[in-house]
Amino acid sequence: MLTTLLIDDEPLTTQALRKILENHFPNIEVLGEATDGRKAWEIIQNRVPDFIISDIRMPNLDGLELLDKIRHAELPIKVILLTAYGEFEYAHQALKLGASGYLLKPYIQSELIKEVFRVTKEIEAENGYKSILSKAIPLFEENALKKLLVGKLDSTGLHEFLEMAESRWEHCVVSVLQLGGSNLKAEEIEEVIKISITEEINSHLFILGYQGISFFRKLNEIIMIHVPKDTDSDLIQGCIRILMNYTHKPFQVGSSQSKYRPQQLSEAYQDALQHSAVIPDLNISKTSTDHQVALIDKAVDYCKRYYTTDINLQKIADHLDINKYHFCNLFKDQLHITFWDYVTNLRVDHAKNLLQTSEERVSSIAIQSGYINSSHFGRVFKEITGVTPAEYRRQTKTSS
Repeated sequence: MLTTLLIDDEPLTTQALRKILENHFPNIEVLGEATDGRKAWEIIQNRVPDFIISDIRMPNLDGLELLDKIRHAELPIKVILLTAYGEFEYAHQALKLGASGYLLKPYIQSELIKEVFRVTKEIEAENGYKSILSKAIPLFEENALKKLLVGKLDSTGLHEFLEMAESRWEHCVVSVLQLGGSNLKAEEIEEVIKISITEEINSHLFILGYQGISFFRKLNEIIMIHVPKDTDSDLIQGCIRILMNYTHKPFQVGSSQSKYRPQQLSEAYQDALQHSAVIPDLNISKTSTDHQVALIDKAVDYCKRYYTTDINLQKIADHLDINKYHFCNLFKDQLHITFWDYVTNLRVDHAKNLLQTSEERVSSIAIQSGYINSSHFGRVFKEITGVTPAEYRRQTKTSS
């Protein structure tokens, strides 16, 4: 399990970072939260994290000074820095000091997820762990195969790849899985869903004893490169079953019909496209539809019972005994609203009712509606209703 430390002089920021990591990276342990670099350094001296996420501008010891101390102590810590717009000179200095990357505040959640995923992948590769995306091959080989697929690996890179890979990739098969299909409407897929799909396919390859890797190449196109066996039917059928957990629309699957050398991967890709076939909406049988409806009904009931508590995606997924990413996709597909938007609407509706029917303080109503922090509650409420809780209360009293 990888470890991290969250550092920002705004506690709400570290709380939000923790929540994102808990929801999307269950294998990352948060060692703690610190409000300045000095407190963070004290924590680091007791237990060194694999990476930290830190604001640059902080009192006592700022992010750059903390990074400098980490580098002078020669600690193997990756550092992601958060910086406000207009502070590019700090970001430039951070990169010179050896920061792994930086994000502009206010950051977009999907960008944070991608940055954390990139850094954890680097850590796992450097530490010799099996990477998240590829549980069977080294990072160098993965990158070389991606370049070979599009014909962008030069002769030096090819020589290095063949020398390092020895005979492991002597012959390859390329499979192309297109969600939506080339002749069907492509659908945009959330980054976290892409991560989950490739995780499952790579685990499937690993469990079946294949030398192989999968990755998203385009908006909706998954590439799988593997060393073939006598028959690959179990492998392909398993991949189809995995995709059916994430989409209920037809998709196309095709595999190259011949074995290709690594230098011929671009040809193998074209071969796979020419032999692709549409997998119909097999998952929408009467039985599976009833099962899906029952799952979502159970999820809705759970949300209505517990939306005022510390509800989260992992808890409801555990309650339903379902993969949380699969649940997230299924919920949106069935109800045309994301899980978090649904919970937020329940909470705001509850708060509106309390604002209309009681004289309780807004901070108390926030807690009763599932929000620990009243400032966060106020921002969410205004985003949904267009007015603050106090303004809403005044408006409803005026109109009554």
